[in-house]
Amino acid sequence: MNLPAVFSMKAPVFRSARVRCLSLALPLCCFLVTSGCSLLPKAAVDPTRYYLLASTSPGGNAPAAGAPTLILRPIDLANYLKSPAILVRKGSNEIEFHDYARWGEPLDLGIGRVLREELIAGGGFGAVAGGGARGGSAEYSHELIVRVLAGEGASDGAVNFRAVWRLAKTDAPAVAVAGGDFRAADLRWDGKSESTLAAQLSRAVSSLAAEISATVKK
Repeated sequence: MNLPAVFSMKAPVFRSARVRCLSLALPLCCFLVTSGCSLLPKAAVDPTRYYLLASTSPGGNAPAAGAPTLILRPIDLANYLKSPAILVRKGSNEIEFHDYARWGEPLDLGIGRVLREELIAGGGFGAVAGGGARGGSAEYSHELIVRVLAGEGASDGAVNFRAVWRLAKTDAPAVAVAGGDFRAADLRWDGKSESTLAAQLSRAVSSLAAEISATVKK
């Protein structure tokens, strides 16, 4: 007959334990609800920035009457320049790829685009067009072949740009009218800003165009 009394004595103890559990669980739930968003992983921000070469010539030079017309063959890049990353040379044998600083278009296309714009702006040619490796150039009097051997910044602030070029008549492409080994000079960047480097490389392409145009105007 004492059994009910025993149960009646332990029941408050069980209820008290449940109350304590609830008192601990409720604040925890409130914390999870109010701060749940901060516990979720944040979307990663892509730090990659993209750059373009740009024409630096003011233009406005009208071509002379009877100025030659030109077809620019696809720019031939040295293999190490075909990476989309902007490059910085560290010494004679080390290249650093800036993976978060990239060209907004393939570098060969960018150089070709700016070179065409600069050659037209220089007034040495009546028309300048891009073209395939060979053929389809009967309406143009000259063809231009350019191979870019260097196109990067240096860790000491120098700008390396070198291109060999060859200008020939389309009716006798094996016979060069002019040619050269162009090396950009006196160009500097701050060693930090890829935007500055892209601007200086744009100036290098502009200077290359000026050299080519000068041979035609002679």
